[in-house]
Amino acid sequence: MPAARVVPFFMGLLLCSLSVYAAGADKPTGRNCDLTLPPVAAGETAHHGITLRIYPRAKDIDTRYSGCQVLFAPEGEKWIMLSLTEVIDGDPVRVWSAYETDTEVLASRFRQGKVVQGNPDACPASRFILLESLAPGCTRLVQDAVTKYGLGAPRPPECQTQ
Repeated sequence: MPAARVVPFFMGLLLCSLSVYAAGADKPTGRNCDLTLPPVAAGETAHHGITLRIYPRAKDIDTRYSGCQVLFAPEGEKWIMLSLTEVIDGDPVRVWSAYETDTEVLASRFRQGKVVQGNPDACPASRFILLESLAPGCTRLVQDAVTKYGLGAPRPPECQTQ
């Protein structure tokens, strides 16, 4: 896929499939909010054959974590940040993206999985705000298993979504 088509493709994917955008025009600040590359420990998820990276993984976010969960996409030889989920004391409160233009979506705020600010009909589904992922390297292992055994292939035990 040409690099010029990657960003619009993923933005459509995120708006339609993940519904992961939320509040505020200001980019969140805090732990991991300024990452420009996915760390080695970043989780993975695949959409339409393209591996996205997520850091930190949802399984590593608890009540002691405040900062951002970052969603990265490949663009040619580099990575771009698609969105930041702001987390306060383990609770995902909003998702920010430089690519989101819908002010109603950007106004959404959450507390303990419930909309507390914004139009609930326009806000993303809260269950998709904090993104779960596979362990690093698992996207390839799952793809290899499907290639070898077909669509019903068992997932490698170390490759559970978390």
